[in-house]
Amino acid sequence: MRNETERPPAASSEEFSNLASAVLAARLPAASPWMPRREMEELARRGPAVLPVLADVLRMAPGRGDPLWPIVVLGELRDAGAVPVLGVFLGRVEGGLNVAAAEALGKIGAPALPYLVATTASDDRARRLAAYGALAMVPTDEAQRCLRDALGRDRVLGDVIARALVQQGQPEAIAAVAAAAVHAPSRMRRELEAAIAALVQGPIPPDPVVHRSGLRARARASRGPVPLTLFDAITDIAARREGRPCRRCGSTFWRPAGIRVCRHTAEAMVELQAARLDRWLAAGIGDVWAALDDCDVAEMRIARRGGSALQRDLVAVGRATLFWLVTIRCEDLHVGLQRLRLIGNDLPALYSSRPAFTHRIPLASALTLRFAHVNPHNFS
Repeated sequence: MRNETERPPAASSEEFSNLASAVLAARLPAASPWMPRREMEELARRGPAVLPVLADVLRMAPGRGDPLWPIVVLGELRDAGAVPVLGVFLGRVEGGLNVAAAEALGKIGAPALPYLVATTASDDRARRLAAYGALAMVPTDEAQRCLRDALGRDRVLGDVIARALVQQGQPEAIAAVAAAAVHAPSRMRRELEAAIAALVQGPIPPDPVVHRSGLRARARASRGPVPLTLFDAITDIAARREGRPCRRCGSTFWRPAGIRVCRHTAEAMVELQAARLDRWLAAGIGDVWAALDDCDVAEMRIARRGGSALQRDLVAVGRATLFWLVTIRCEDLHVGLQRLRLIGNDLPALYSSRPAFTHRIPLASALTLRFAHVNPHNFS
């Protein structure tokens, strides 16, 4: 059985550059749940000339594979000719196809507006919802005007439209949101009031970790020296003490490597984090961004085919560790693994007064993170 770090054998760069666009495009539907990164990047590099072959693949995809990856590449091309091809998938909720199509149309931007505006009048709720999401990504007066008009007539999705207006961040939308809140049901009124507050206070600063489906934005963190001692890590924001004692051992929770631990779980958790990085390196994945892409693939496979609690926990631990590496400006997994091992080596000295018996987290147990008093999907 495959795990989330195993990938099909990779071809050489020369082989990819010599392959016809039709051959590369034909590989995309059959690749799921893996991300065929090299094929996708090569097709995106070739530009709008590959649009016809991708459109042909999408027309045949329903019976021959997954349309997700061709949709993503069409979004990266940002060509107006892809609008009607992508629009077909706005109502396809299975496998997140509507989300991928909406994001692709949002990337195309202004040329997609006529199609998106027309879609907001559709009787299909799923198509309207996806169109609102795409309009939120198009920062033009026409897109905002369309969202404001829709807010007055589409009361079923009023909260979605309000969030789209917040994403655009234009204070002119406050009056329309306030008018919609007057007649909204109580549940939706809270969402609309929160949208008004967000518009008044201005846009929220972006998350330092860019997490997107498809071809990940390679927003490289600024480079700098990475401290490699435990005592430097303790002063790092990712390792701040939280002041709450563990009910099992009485020690304080803290984050030596981005995940909350205490006296009896620290060594095992850091060991588990190092094991996740070691697996990526063994699979030829050497930087944070490629590893985050691998997490996306693993989560998609689990969502579509099912997976055990242990598989979900391991993906969550890996992602949290990668987010920590981004916050400390460390993109190289070799350096990150070195830091984790140094932290792990120094932990016994830090906890020199710990009891003789230390509870170790069994790596093969499906209760891995439950023993650590950690919610496996929320490391905040």
